Amino acid sequence: MSRMLRAALELAENGWEVLPLDGKKPVTTHGHLDATTDARIIRRWWDTGNWNIGSPVPDNLLVFDIDPRNGGRLEDLEQRAGVELPPTLEVMSGRRDGGRHLYYLRPFKQPYRSNIPAGIDVKINGYMVMPPSVHPDTGRPYRWVYREAVRLPRQVTALMLPRTRITRRNPKATDPFALAAYVRTLQPGERHNGLHWAARRAHEARVGQRGLDRLIDAAEDIGMDPREARRVVESAGKEQRA
Repeated sequence: MSRMLRAALELAENGWEVLPLDGKKPVTTHGHLDATTDARIIRRWWDTGNWNIGSPVPDNLLVFDIDPRNGGRLEDLEQRAGVELPPTLEVMSGRRDGGRHLYYLRPFKQPYRSNIPAGIDVKINGYMVMPPSVHPDTGRPYRWVYREAVRLPRQVTALMLPRTRITRRNPKATDPFALAAYVRTLQPGERHNGLHWAARRAHEARVGQRGLDRLIDAAEDIGMDPREARRVVESAGKEQRA
């Protein structure tokens, strides 16, 4: 068994969908849409060549793709956010200039580049090249820095808020993603009341528990105790039903 096939199967066993790459280009007909965890398909793909490995970005993660060739520097992001990013799951690119892929828990469904510095892509779609793939230009392997993927600081999350924001002046605001984005804009002193308002709107729209959990996650991102946030959300539901 080749090293690439073994690595592809290990990724699949750990829940990562994979696909074969020629350098960085998908070999399959539909690109990353063909990615799978099915060991039989994976073996069949790698029987045809010692391909590199690609994997779509999982729904619960985002990737900061830091490209020094285009001026990307982690320090610029930290300076703009005013906070250091915590160590997280990372892939070191095979580029000579030290490209990095930093995997963080995705704070909400659709983060935007918005205020992220140049040279750093926010990847939530498409696919990433995975270790131990070999960079087609340098011949160097991609390498894991094994850590647990962690949450982003709220200051960094704030740089990626959706462009269309909800305000309390909009009485028809009911979308749970936008409500969660609104919660993330709340400042100290307004968090309790702001979360309560957003939770009332969510309960009125009958968004379901998943949508309510997004509000709790957003409140935790801005520093609220998760137990307090859940109490606020549940209280808003009881008031709405009364």
